[in-house]
Amino acid sequence: MKTKQSLGAMLGTAFLGVAASVQAQTPNFKVIPELPKERDTIQFVYDARKTNLKDAQSISGTLTGYQDFRWVQNTLKFTKKDSIWTASYIVPEKMALVNFAFQADTLYDRGGDLTYSYLISGKDGKQVSGGMIGWGMLRTPDIVPGTPFIVDKSAYKTDEILIMWAKYELQGHPENRFKVLYPVANALKHINTAESLSKLQNELNALQSMPNVKEEDLLQVFRVYKEVLNDTVKTNELEQKIRLQYPQGQYVKDQQRLADFNLIQKAKTDDERLKAAMDFVDKHPYRESEVAFNEAHRISHISAYWTISVYTSMKNDFEMYKKYVSKAEPYMSLANVIYRSISVPYISQNSKTAKEILPYTRVVLDRLNYYKDNFQGDEYSRLYYANAALFAKILADNALFDEAFVYATAAKSEKGFEDASLNDTFTRILKAQGKKKELKESLEASYRVNQSSPYMLDLMKEIYIAEKGNDKGYTDYLSGLKDANLQGELKNKVLQQLVNKNAPAFQLKDQFGNTVTLEQQKGKIVILDFWASWCAPCKAAFPGMKIAVEHFKNDPNVVFYFVDTQEKRPDAKEYVANYVKENNYPFTVLLDTESSVSKSFGVGAIPHKIVVDKNGKIRFSEVGYMGSASELSDEIIEMVSVLKSGK
Repeated sequence: MKTKQSLGAMLGTAFLGVAASVQAQTPNFKVIPELPKERDTIQFVYDARKTNLKDAQSISGTLTGYQDFRWVQNTLKFTKKDSIWTASYIVPEKMALVNFAFQADTLYDRGGDLTYSYLISGKDGKQVSGGMIGWGMLRTPDIVPGTPFIVDKSAYKTDEILIMWAKYELQGHPENRFKVLYPVANALKHINTAESLSKLQNELNALQSMPNVKEEDLLQVFRVYKEVLNDTVKTNELEQKIRLQYPQGQYVKDQQRLADFNLIQKAKTDDERLKAAMDFVDKHPYRESEVAFNEAHRISHISAYWTISVYTSMKNDFEMYKKYVSKAEPYMSLANVIYRSISVPYISQNSKTAKEILPYTRVVLDRLNYYKDNFQGDEYSRLYYANAALFAKILADNALFDEAFVYATAAKSEKGFEDASLNDTFTRILKAQGKKKELKESLEASYRVNQSSPYMLDLMKEIYIAEKGNDKGYTDYLSGLKDANLQGELKNKVLQQLVNKNAPAFQLKDQFGNTVTLEQQKGKIVILDFWASWCAPCKAAFPGMKIAVEHFKNDPNVVFYFVDTQEKRPDAKEYVANYVKENNYPFTVLLDTESSVSKSFGVGAIPHKIVVDKNGKIRFSEVGYMGSASELSDEIIEMVSVLKSGK
């Protein structure tokens, strides 16, 4: 008669040796020092010459780590020297395993069957707890739920291999018997034989009968009954046991945190939602140890903090905004806070002035810089640089030019002159600082890549006249600055966009009460710009459209109509008339109050620009706005030029 053997006894068998391939330096990838330890500053070295990324101009590496029995990810930017790509990294505590996947554009190199993986050692030379089981799970993501799919399929292994690595884990860390239970349970369930299921049940019984079992241990058993075996009876029994034995324990706290977060989702009014979000973060401060449960149950501190930031900002309750945003965590919650409570009201909605938005921005900057100064990792600096242009604009709009210069320079280091809005901000800063040489160079560089604002174009002419005494030769000066390659690309882009469809007839009133029909425009080129009062990109495109309108102001055969459609406000007629007047836009606005004309033209997303030729045919149809006034106006001018040439 065979004696029943628990999984614990099975996993306690003799250590078979650690496969050297985990730590082996591959021809393409190595780590310095070769045996990395916790808290070490290490260097990752990637030689792409014999990989599919050999021609890459830029390479990033996604580092996936197994830290304290939880998967974490971080993106590192690699720097090229000669033919080798390198990046530095400080190994955090409890990081047991790291794996790399390298990327250049849409191409990936994951290391094939060897992978780019390393086990981490502690200062005592012993491998960090969790590394062995993490290595096993890394190559069996199809067996253990929650394991990231980050290695090539050629590196995948079987259930038996996963169990083998669990043995290795317990050989070095016998205290992890409960912690390896979930992945091993999935492997045994996946094998799905009478023998494997019996071993699993024996282990579950043995673990529950052990003396001094802690709540966190019982929760591992609970998880297996619930998620692996789907045993409702056992799950309910164990849940009641945990609640009775640990009334103030982690399980009860998790369930309460879930219930409190759900109150945010269930709130029916803005005030209820704000209060629920505040109560949630007050009662349940963010803890890394709770991330796994939060992610599994869609509990989001990020959501709670952006909710607080938006509603306190809307209420102009700065003190409450400061109280919560100044301690916002995790770090990435700031991305939503910045966008929803700073960018949207200031850039998209214009609902706050520069003076009004500044104190809110200060709170965010303080918190952002706290993370930037106190934590390592590309993600901290990445969020800083991604929003530096916004911060520069707000500071510049408050005449804080020296401070704005710091953020604008940071943004420029990432974007160069490829962002017209940033170029505009940088221009205003340089002018205010009296940096004439840098100002002219910046204006010319921006114009060269067709990323200029109307203000910048006016300033360029002003500077030219101041230097020359008149505007003679100014057109030739501008032509000499234009990048011929970009001009050629624009011509090709416009030609590729040509269509030939019948334009539907329409009849609409303009803002002055005049009736306008398409039939009246026969023999003319008609540019229709579909927009709405609520559409921020539509309004952002108007300065560029103004340049185009003024370019053709003396050409009776080119007309522009700005079709206000998809409106949500009852006073739309009055609003749009005042808006174009207050902003000095020489626009004729057509009021598509029922959105019938936009529908007949197939307009969905806006802004949407349609160009109709002199024969009543739709020849161009383009959605969106890319951010450059000069680029937009040049594109419209080129479209008209193509049609005038007889295309």
